Amino acid sequence: MRRIIGVLSAALITAAVLMGGCAKPASPPSPTALTAAEIFSRGGDKMQTINSFKFVLDQTGGGTPITMGIEMNKASGDVVRPDKLQMTINGTGMGLSLEVKLVTVGDKTLMTNPLSGKWEVPPDQFKVLAVFDPGTGIAAIMKQVTSPTKLADEQMGGVLCYHLKGSLLSDTLRPIMGSAAQGVAISSEAWIGKDDFLVRHIKLEGKITETEKEGIVRTLDLSDFNEVITIQLPEAGAAA
Repeated sequence: MRRIIGVLSAALITAAVLMGGCAKPASPPSPTALTAAEIFSRGGDKMQTINSFKFVLDQTGGGTPITMGIEMNKASGDVVRPDKLQMTINGTGMGLSLEVKLVTVGDKTLMTNPLSGKWEVPPDQFKVLAVFDPGTGIAAIMKQVTSPTKLADEQMGGVLCYHLKGSLLSDTLRPIMGSAAQGVAISSEAWIGKDDFLVRHIKLEGKITETEKEGIVRTLDLSDFNEVITIQLPEAGAAA
């Protein structure tokens, strides 16, 4: 699991009002409006402090190859720092719609065989934990955004959020995806809580890896921050 963005702070401005030649008390300090870059940075800093959360990843317009010939279209689960993850993956493989489960604890990963349903060590260790780690995948997305802009605030999951937009180059995500297309621009949006700077929703439009289709859209919802979540590695060979 890896690192995240640096720290920024907001300044306060105090106004003094004079009327009729008499000084009146200064008005209450009002916060300076944060720039989009500052909000991205604060969101990254806050995510670095999170110990656990739930996530739902959804993809439209194409899947992402992961392992065992499976293309992931949707995934949901839990992350517990520093090195635990459990998730259910929905996708396609061998001409079929498949659902598999995956658990990572430390440097060990087990995944259910899509045919037998038993827990097995996947033949290749794709970097699934890095993608969902708040200190690497999520942070990398926010840290690498260029030309960030602020859109109108929006509600997301019942929380009023800053709505931000920018652009990413696919190359910047190679460290967490394992591979990436070269020089593909990815439109990126993020919804970050106005009160707590927690990232509630991320949207990425554009292929990241060479094998993905053009126009793929990913959305990532995050919730239940710092809830108590227990993740244990299952026994290899046991049925899920």
